Amino acid sequence: MKTKQISREKYIETFCRDIRIRDRQVLYVSTETHAKMKIIAHLFRDQHVTTASLIDTILRHHIETYRPLLEELREEQYIEFIGGFKPESNDDE
Repeated sequence: MKTKQISREKYIETFCRDIRIRDRQVLYVSTETHAKMKIIAHLFRDQHVTTASLIDTILRHHIETYRPLLEELREEQYIEFIGGFKPESNDDE
């Protein structure tokens, strides 16, 4: 996968927000990924970035960036799911 280069300022603007997450859910990541996210969050501690807010922002960005593709895939799977059911034929008619 080709890495997209952005400026430091754009990175901070996009990903380093002080987000208060009040309605939380558990999300499991590997120990390695968590350690890397902690290091990255620490780099931006002056912007009050936490590991949780960094991960939340990255995931939101991913969802927004790939929303058209994700919606297309969801629709295809919905059609496949619905298409798997055949109405029962009524032989009495």
